[in-house]
Amino acid sequence: MTRTARFFAVSLALHVSVPATVLAEKAGAGAPARAPNIILIFTDDQGYNDLGCFGSEKIKTPHIDRMAAEGMRFTDFYAQAVCGPSRAALMTGCYPIRVAEPGNRKNQHTIPHADEITIAEVLKARGYATACLGKWHLGERRGDGWDPATMPNGQGFDYFYGTPLYNGFTVKVGDTKFRSPILRNGEVVVPAVGSWDGITADYTREAIAFIEANREKPFFLYLAHNLPHIPLGAGPEFKGKSDYGFYGDAIEEIDWSTGEILKALRERGLDDNTLVVYTSDNGPWIEETHGAKAGGKPFIPRDHSGTADPLRGYKMLTWEGGLRVPCVMRWPGKIPAGGACAEVAATIDLAPTFAALAEAAMPGDRIIDGRDIRPLMFGGEGARSPHDEAGFFYYRYTTLEAVRSGSWKLVLPRLDHPAQVGWSGRFDGSGVGELSLFNLRDDIGEAKNVAAEHPAEVRRLQAMIAAARDDLGDHDRIGKGARFFDPEPKPSRGRAKPKVEVGGSPAKAAAYDGAKPLGNLRFTFEGGDDGWTVAEGAFGDPFTDRDALPNHRAQPFNKEGKRFVFTGHQAGRPTGDDRFTGVLQSPPFILKGDRASFLVGGGSGAQTYVALCDAAGKELRRASEPGQPGAPARRLGRRRMERANAPAQNRGPQPRRLEHVTFDDFSCEGELAE
Repeated sequence: MTRTARFFAVSLALHVSVPATVLAEKAGAGAPARAPNIILIFTDDQGYNDLGCFGSEKIKTPHIDRMAAEGMRFTDFYAQAVCGPSRAALMTGCYPIRVAEPGNRKNQHTIPHADEITIAEVLKARGYATACLGKWHLGERRGDGWDPATMPNGQGFDYFYGTPLYNGFTVKVGDTKFRSPILRNGEVVVPAVGSWDGITADYTREAIAFIEANREKPFFLYLAHNLPHIPLGAGPEFKGKSDYGFYGDAIEEIDWSTGEILKALRERGLDDNTLVVYTSDNGPWIEETHGAKAGGKPFIPRDHSGTADPLRGYKMLTWEGGLRVPCVMRWPGKIPAGGACAEVAATIDLAPTFAALAEAAMPGDRIIDGRDIRPLMFGGEGARSPHDEAGFFYYRYTTLEAVRSGSWKLVLPRLDHPAQVGWSGRFDGSGVGELSLFNLRDDIGEAKNVAAEHPAEVRRLQAMIAAARDDLGDHDRIGKGARFFDPEPKPSRGRAKPKVEVGGSPAKAAAYDGAKPLGNLRFTFEGGDDGWTVAEGAFGDPFTDRDALPNHRAQPFNKEGKRFVFTGHQAGRPTGDDRFTGVLQSPPFILKGDRASFLVGGGSGAQTYVALCDAAGKELRRASEPGQPGAPARRLGRRRMERANAPAQNRGPQPRRLEHVTFDDFSCEGELAE
């Protein structure tokens, strides 16, 4: 029998759940008397114009229109420009760039750290039953599954039924090999969804069952529909019925679902004590050709995506059509019927508002960007937006692109395809050539730049931009108020030319330690892959000669020579990608000495480590940090690798496996096997 060295990469980090007792202390013990029920209906990629009460003439939404007639429309209501950040803002009450993420990263789709406190946790500590139905899109991958601490049940929800991510990213399910699972709590109940036609009816049954089961106590129901995100679906009663096409079919079934939920409240006598909020996570995904390129490859048919009229732009852009979404709130006897609010409000305001309604407190040990908007909801005389003074900020990934205060919106110049905004920068025509000021009360379509006529407003809004860059951050700086819960905070991913570490201290270069080999067998990768092959999964180009890690591009990495192994490497691109996972397998070798030496950089968590394994994959020995055999590595994202001198126990003709993320300069006493 021979021995084999193998290399396995995962993207995992250490997560520490916030104890419920801590939340109870922050919120106060016990449930408030006559606490209101709260239902939040959150659609996916629904445009501003895609409800009858917001102007659609083709999509019929009688139940939501009635909800608006019995409640209030918010005409200037904002989410975020894309799915994950929008959900993070909703759950935490914060701009996504402020939210702490595992491993101190800043992901395109925000993953709230387990130590972030969600509105579900706040309400649960006050005695609320909590449920999340539908799309989550806030969890961190762990191997083939998800880190429980970042999933709904780990973030304050008693019950979860839905998808960990989106339903897909192609027009038809069959256009890709991707298939979404459906989970019930932590259990996979549908391994691979083949059609989305039944999903809205499925979630509706789950919602009514939750309402029935918790009718005697306060509850928070978060219904996050997968639709109308592509690939679309609609039940037989709705498919082919809308004047708008398939997209309209999906919306009209969601309207039916909303009507069924409102009916369930009335039938159970809960109507007068339940706040129902209906809104969307961002604007419509309009991309008829890839990147909206003229004459480009066809992508999403027009009847498969919504409409933001009369707004400019769409999902993934920071024009109004990307972030301003339809919003309806209804609470009989509390919210004035038939009202319309034109003050700026946002999904970041929902968490503090829900907490206030429940007589709970948002966490007091951190900055919360959202504000209690009950004065706006209840039609208070003279009520004004809580964002007028400081401004509401438009971010695309970690890039600050605009600010709004009152009716004024200042848009910063930007390239047509800015690299720092990642894949959302692919759209043609999204560049801005000059500093632009729009009066949204008179120019809702952002067509006329009036900066030259209003220099005082430009200066006022520029001061807000400067304050936000200092506090929240931007693509080229880390904000003083941005949260990092893991040790040694890192610069945001996607930044252009990062200059400093968090705290303002210069990042230092990391030099190779010049260690002598421990034996005659050595892998340095200077000749290429040194005979290593990808045995499982996929990588961008793991055998690389890059000089630095993505978050430390100005600081040389302490590789042994020119080349090393980095499983997040993307060939030809300065950015890395933590989604690559798999197994790199070395040529077989016989380990003869007592120790092995290598440079290694790993992640935080018990499932990221170096291991020696036999042919069956059974672990014989773990070792990661210097002098700490058996301990998990805690090195993911650092600008250097650590030298490990691991005990090479279980000598003899046994296959071996090494597991980690960055790797170089392995040496031991041994020989290659035949």
